[in-house]
Amino acid sequence: MKVKKAFWIFAILTILDQIDDRIIFVILPFFLLAEEFSASQIGIIFSVASVILLMSRIFIGKLSDVWGRKKILSSGLLIKSASISLFPFLGSIHEFGIVKGLREIGDTLGESVHDALQADVFKKKTRAKILAKLGTILPLSRALAAIIGFLIVTYLSLYHGFFIAAGIAFLSFLVFTIFFKEEKPKKVKRSFKFSMRAYSKKFKLIAIIGFLIAVNFSVAYFPGFFILAQNIGISEGLLFILLFLDYIISSLFAWWSGKWIDKFGREKTVALGAFLFSFFILLYPFSSSVVQFFLILVIVSIGFYIYRIAFKTILMDATIFKYRGEQMGFAKTLQGIGDMIGPALGGFLIDSISLASAFYFAGFIGLIAVFLAWNIK
Repeated sequence: MKVKKAFWIFAILTILDQIDDRIIFVILPFFLLAEEFSASQIGIIFSVASVILLMSRIFIGKLSDVWGRKKILSSGLLIKSASISLFPFLGSIHEFGIVKGLREIGDTLGESVHDALQADVFKKKTRAKILAKLGTILPLSRALAAIIGFLIVTYLSLYHGFFIAAGIAFLSFLVFTIFFKEEKPKKVKRSFKFSMRAYSKKFKLIAIIGFLIAVNFSVAYFPGFFILAQNIGISEGLLFILLFLDYIISSLFAWWSGKWIDKFGREKTVALGAFLFSFFILLYPFSSSVVQFFLILVIVSIGFYIYRIAFKTILMDATIFKYRGEQMGFAKTLQGIGDMIGPALGGFLIDSISLASAFYFAGFIGLIAVFLAWNIK
C-alpha cells in the first residue's frame, strides 16, 4: 500500500477516533459523578473494565502476525461503536463495569494492532517525521472534539453525547474497512510460536516505561482530574473550552517533535516529554483557579504529546517485523495493566487519603519512567 494513501487513512482514523474518545473522556466521568458514584466506585468501573486487557493484547498481536491485522482492527472499531451506544441505558456499577469492559475489548482489538500496522507501512528512515505529523493531527482532532463536546453539553445533553460518539466510531469502522488494503509479505513465515526470549533488553525497558506512564496517567486522571476540575468550579462546557485551547497549543509542539526526535535522539526526547508530563502533574493540587489549572494542563499536555510521539517511534524501531504484532501486543499488555490498576488506585488514594495524594503518587511514578528513559542504551 502506498505510504501517502496509508497516511491519509490513518489521519482520518485519528481524527474520528479522537473525536469519539474525547467526548467519552469528559462526559463519562461527569455522567458518573452526576449519578452520584464515589471516587472509588468510578475508579473500580474503569479498572475492572481493564481486566480484559490483562493478557489479551499479546495474543491479539500474535494473531495479527498470523492472520493479518485489518480484520482485527475493523472488529475492534465495530465493537467499540456498539458498546458506547449502551452507556445511557445503564444504572448500576456492575452494568457500567460490564459495558465499559465491552468497550475495552473494542479498544484492545484496535490498539493491539494499530501501531503494528503503522510500523509495517512507515519505514524507519521516515518514521519519526510521519509519526510527528500524525501526532500533530492528534491534538488538533481533540481540539475539534472539544468544540463538538461543548456544543453537545451546551445544547443537547451528556445523554446525547454517547450516541454521537458511537456514530463517529462506526464511521471509523467504515472508512478503515473500505479503504485500507493490507499487504502481507510472502517471504515471512508466520506461526503461533511466541518469541519472548528473543525480546531485546532495550525493548523490554521501553515496554516498562510505557507501563509506568500508563499508571501515571490513569492514577491522575481517573477520576482525580475531573474531581479537581469540579472542585475549582469548572463545568463540562468550560472544561471542553479549556481542552480546545490546550490542544491547539499542544499541536505546535507535536509538529516540531519529529525534528527533535531526529536531532536529539529518541531516548532523550522520550525522557524530556515524560519529565514535563510527570513533574507538572505534581503541581495540579496547587491549582486553585481556572487560570492555574489551565496553565498546568497545557504544560502537562505538551509533555504528553512529545513523549507519546517519541515513545511510539522508539517502540516501533525496537520491534522485529516477523514478530511485530506479538511484540506490540506485549508492550500494549503492560500498558493495559497500568490502565487497569491506575483508576482503582487513584480512587482509593482520593477516598482514603486526599485528592492531592493521587497526583503526587502519579507524578512520582512518572519520574521513575524519566530516569529509565534517560538511561536507555
